[in-house]
Amino acid sequence: MWNNALCSFFAVSSDKRSVALLNEGLSKALGNEEVSTVVEPCPALSPLSDNLPTNLPDKLSERETRLFEMLQAVTVLPSPPLNTMSTEVLTLTSFIEQYGQLDSADMHIYELDLANQLFAYELRFEDARAYVMYNFSFDTHPLPLPLGFMASTKVTLYRTDNPTFERFVTSGPLSITYHSAVVVIVD
Repeated sequence: MWNNALCSFFAVSSDKRSVALLNEGLSKALGNEEVSTVVEPCPALSPLSDNLPTNLPDKLSERETRLFEMLQAVTVLPSPPLNTMSTEVLTLTSFIEQYGQLDSADMHIYELDLANQLFAYELRFEDARAYVMYNFSFDTHPLPLPLGFMASTKVTLYRTDNPTFERFVTSGPLSITYHSAVVVIVD
């Protein structure tokens, strides 16, 4: 169900995508008691062939591919085999899982901004929270952190456009660049 929503989302050109589709797909997948562990291939990640619809994009950009992988892997839902993931996504999931297994986290969506194409959810572990935020627009926006997030909080930050971990105390607003994802971990 979630994989189908992701494929549908990435199957159209980036200017026609709506984060409402991701919200609906993830909400349904989280509410489904019996989640399938079978992950089917997504045509949006393959070059066009004669038997695919002609409206599919030729291929996802590197940024879009990274977003697709993160949307598959950084959730509580079953993800594809590890050998299909990029090194950056594997490093990120390993880092997050030091706080607990992803499939054991409590997950809820806290941001859906259709106008700015922002989508964000929280993964809550026993001793940490990970805020996973996606920007599908062509603009830079302030990070959509949840209500009640305090300034001067010690965080670990990971950005897909600069895949390194930074640990610091927040002192002002943070931003998210176009077609990227940011993970903020508070422990």
